Amino acid sequence: MKSIFKKATGVPGANDKVGDYNFKDHYPDVNRNMMWSELEAYIRQATRRFILPFIGQDLYDDIADTIQSGGALTDPQKEFVERLRDAVAYSAIMTILPKKKTVVASMGAIENVAKEGTTATSQWGFRTTLWSVAQDADRNTDEMLEYLEARVKASDTNFDLWKDSDAFLVGKADLFRTTGEFQTYQNINNSRRTYLSLLPVLKQATKQHLVPILSQEQYDALVTAVRANNPTPAQEKLLEKVRMAAAAWAVFYATNKVAVLPDQDGWRVIGNAEAVDQRSYSAEVTQGAIQRIRDASEQDSRINTADLTLFLAENADDYPLWKASSANPANETTYLAPPFGFDYGAVMM
Repeated sequence: MKSIFKKATGVPGANDKVGDYNFKDHYPDVNRNMMWSELEAYIRQATRRFILPFIGQDLYDDIADTIQSGGALTDPQKEFVERLRDAVAYSAIMTILPKKKTVVASMGAIENVAKEGTTATSQWGFRTTLWSVAQDADRNTDEMLEYLEARVKASDTNFDLWKDSDAFLVGKADLFRTTGEFQTYQNINNSRRTYLSLLPVLKQATKQHLVPILSQEQYDALVTAVRANNPTPAQEKLLEKVRMAAAAWAVFYATNKVAVLPDQDGWRVIGNAEAVDQRSYSAEVTQGAIQRIRDASEQDSRINTADLTLFLAENADDYPLWKASSANPANETTYLAPPFGFDYGAVMM
């Protein structure tokens, strides 16, 4: 794999140290005398696992090629590289930390022992560090992706490789096209990782709760307009109501399906649930916070769904597809057939 970290002087060699590269500019708390080859494997693994699924291979290779060849980067590319390196560095350290507690030898796994003049970290200190690094890895990745989305929105051609990739297009769902659109209705801290994890849940929730209210015909017409980016004024009003309900339902179900954590004034998906520090976030505290998110989103979803139903009833003429569909209660034609003589009143004996 091509590297986004560059040696300060000379060509890469087998005896390189971490201090020879600009990795420490992005994760300062690593020993500069550590062998670069020890860290490089974890950089590669973390990049494949935590970064490439979100930015795509094409953009990564293009940036890495430019870095290694010494080519010129535009200012937006320089900003992206800085954010990318931060995300990769913290993800790599998150990956390597558990491995450094033990070493595999011929007799099996043995614990690493501190050398003379150093003190081994306590289990508590290790867990605290791992959890802190894991949180920053998530946040740095989200900040990098937020920057990419902002550049695409600004029509920055520097990132067309990402805009045209599956890594970007996968985020264009039926009702929401970007993280920012979803963030308008439910606070996920502008986390694209969280937004993407919600999409399968969102599809199921929409099918279960909203399509029966809208009718398949009206829903399909709305999705077509959203994808073409040309909804009519009436469709925009309906879309607002539908998005409010859909986002709330997605959060309600997601809190039982994906690993989430309250963060600042919102919440986000945890990239590495195994890194959670149970001393800082006990199961009781975590579950209590998640339950509050779930309860609030359930209330939002039911209120917003009721508002959508009322909106359609009050504006039926603006939505002829819904008005003519079986989703419109006015078109209900099924009824209980009364028994013979039901309307004749009392029977005289």
